[in-house]
Amino acid sequence: MRFPIVLAAVVAAAFFIVACGDDSDSEPPPATEAPATSREVVEDDHADEDDHAHEDDHADEDDHAHEDDHADDGHMVASGEAGRILIADADSPYVSIIDLSSGLVVQGAFEVAAPGARVYSALDGRYAFVLARGPEDADDRIHVFDGGIYSVPHGDHEDLVTGPLTRLLDVVDELPIHYTSVNGWVAVFADSHGHVFLFGEEGLAADRNGYEPRILEAGPHHGSAVALAGDRFIVSTKNPDDAEDPLPVGVEVRDLNDNVIYDDSNRSCPGLHGEAHSAPGVLFGCVGGVLLFQQDGDALSHVFIQNPEEMQENARVGTVYGHGEADTFFVTASYRSAEGWGQDGLWLVNPGTGAFTRVMDESSTASFGPHGEHFYVFTADGVLHVFEAGTGELVTKAALLGPGGERPPAMTFVGHDIVITDPANGSVKRVSLDTFSTVDEWEVGGTPASVAFVGIGGAAH
Repeated sequence: MRFPIVLAAVVAAAFFIVACGDDSDSEPPPATEAPATSREVVEDDHADEDDHAHEDDHADEDDHAHEDDHADDGHMVASGEAGRILIADADSPYVSIIDLSSGLVVQGAFEVAAPGARVYSALDGRYAFVLARGPEDADDRIHVFDGGIYSVPHGDHEDLVTGPLTRLLDVVDELPIHYTSVNGWVAVFADSHGHVFLFGEEGLAADRNGYEPRILEAGPHHGSAVALAGDRFIVSTKNPDDAEDPLPVGVEVRDLNDNVIYDDSNRSCPGLHGEAHSAPGVLFGCVGGVLLFQQDGDALSHVFIQNPEEMQENARVGTVYGHGEADTFFVTASYRSAEGWGQDGLWLVNPGTGAFTRVMDESSTASFGPHGEHFYVFTADGVLHVFEAGTGELVTKAALLGPGGERPPAMTFVGHDIVITDPANGSVKRVSLDTFSTVDEWEVGGTPASVAFVGIGGAAH
């Protein structure tokens, strides 16, 4: 099924920064370097079609910067690290770009629908998705960008293709919140109408700004969706007994034509919230436990794992962390009291044994590392804690930011380094995971609140 409200980018703009209208309340800061070379880094395809010609990224190979020494040793030419860092701001509707090869910082490079957007790396790091909400529901957007740096097979190695970071699509729907990227698909659940937008890796590469996402209809609720192998999709199911309940009560599996092919789990996860995939399968957070969904070829199965006795009796798992190379998950639990919601700890979940292990009482920002071997957690005091992903044991910790910040840092990974935002100081830091020393630091201005890496050498989650 296709949806009519996809605003496709049609042309490359004459300049790289989106011009703000006269009625805009916020202005992006200027680029921190002379903009003469920045056109090579970013371009905005959302320009007037009459003024500019359509740019075809599938033109002759000479239009791309291919590294190709055609050596006989079989090594990949596209090796090492190349890419860009995207940063969304908490207080202004702009995304800034850091180009790692040149060190160029383009502040306010792209305008998005609203402040406080979330930016994600997608589909092996080539694409970036920005989910922007507000100020009104009708203003919500899913912005899709091609990072411009990726590898292509070439005989016994791969070539590195480099081009500008390009805005491809704007998709209009209300409350696009939960996002996943796995098995060649990005899935975004838009709550207001219950639309599941599916963006396929092959289709985006072939059709570019003419691409139209597929849509599944799940009905209005605060839901989620995750791609399985073979173009199958786990989709949350709304509560059939309470139309006012925003949270799902289970999941079912659908194909690309929106046919339900597995529904044994459609009431298996009350209060569903939070989802992630790891090597054993897909895990969903529920009231009273977690739901593990697994696929073995054409065979689909699910199992509910109950919360441990150490948790609060009314605890709900609401956030789930996973990694494709990890055998475990990490989850955060919360509970409702007379004072409101409180944290009930960060836990390691071993789906093989069904065991929960408490890792720490409270956490701020968390993520698996580049290869799923370690789990990284910031606490409110600006200290980064590193845990063994298989056991939950603390490996080390380091104070990377000052305490007392109003907004927690966001993190992503590039090579063997962690990249973190410093919202209080308007900067982004690159820190070595070996020594915890600062490798590089960039001033991006504003309040950097969400960060992602696109290119070669980042982390695949």
